Amino acid sequence: MLEKIQLARPWFDERENEAVRRVLASGWVVQGPEVEAFEAEIARLHQVRHCVAASSGTAALHLCYLTLGIGPDDAVFIPSFAWPSAANMAKLVGAKPIFVDVLPDTYNIDAEDLERRIRECIRRGWGRPTAVVPVHEFGLAAEMDKILPIAVHHSLKVIEDAACAFGATYKGRPVGNFGTMAVLSFHPRKSITTGEGGAVLTNDHELAERCRLWRNHGQRVKNGQRDFVLPGLNYRLTDIQAAIGRIQLAKFPGILEKRRFLASEYFRLLSGHSGVELPLDVPEQTWQTFMVVLGEEPNRDGVIAGMASQGVEAAPGSVAAHLGNHFHTEADLPSASRLHRYGVALPLYPGLEPGLVPRIVTALCSNLA
Repeated sequence: MLEKIQLARPWFDERENEAVRRVLASGWVVQGPEVEAFEAEIARLHQVRHCVAASSGTAALHLCYLTLGIGPDDAVFIPSFAWPSAANMAKLVGAKPIFVDVLPDTYNIDAEDLERRIRECIRRGWGRPTAVVPVHEFGLAAEMDKILPIAVHHSLKVIEDAACAFGATYKGRPVGNFGTMAVLSFHPRKSITTGEGGAVLTNDHELAERCRLWRNHGQRVKNGQRDFVLPGLNYRLTDIQAAIGRIQLAKFPGILEKRRFLASEYFRLLSGHSGVELPLDVPEQTWQTFMVVLGEEPNRDGVIAGMASQGVEAAPGSVAAHLGNHFHTEADLPSASRLHRYGVALPLYPGLEPGLVPRIVTALCSNLA
């Protein structure tokens, strides 16, 4: 019987086990020295002054909105083809998420459509344009040189959603350096994982300090005395998770090399196949996900089910958040809608043997007929 090929799987070994044992033996397991060291190492890699670890990438987005004072009457511009965390958190603080279409080849926010949506928001009185959240989808940085001038022109805060783009660069510069703030995720499908976890990146000291307040119950300690200066949350990361994350960080160069090699194998084997549309091949891409886009025929769900019957796990690439029922929008976003309906994510993780890629490709192509 053929081994089942999973869509994704974290790369753990005895090093993570030993790191967890070390923390458990120390007796300090919640937001202690391991978290501080993890934050410092991430800040160095992304070349930012401050990193604030959090319990998830979604929590990190919530911290950004709260820290920037985003709330009712504010409009936040978000690419639709992305996990809906940024839109959900906008609604949670009372702001209005306004969805923007994406580019058909990079899957990232379309700068021209962003400009159109901002002007439409102003014209229709949907709210005060306040922030834009460019998502670096699947590890490929958005076109920040086009987005930033629009943000400056309209006085928008820029929150980079780099949840899928740990360690990615844009024109040689690490993501997280372009906006007012940025977020990372350490979910098991990301390039490095702590099980769950996330982080806020910023070069602004005051914003970082305010994030830390929101993260930890709004608590400030001065002269040994506690004070609660705002109605904060508990979005702390544990030292257990941070210790795992530090081992993952040490592995990251090898993880990235493997992901890029596997992506190159997909390109080699699928190039020229008329039944699939391949993503743009960009050297700075970190390949959190490798997604192909099918035509209207065959049925995407049928292809995924057929691959599963052959022992290969695949899945929809992502979602177009504007199609979610609770957002109640009639926006016409053709690229996001198409990717939502026809995108297929293929297995990609550092433990995947390259020799299995031909089997994955065969399973995909045999179900396209």
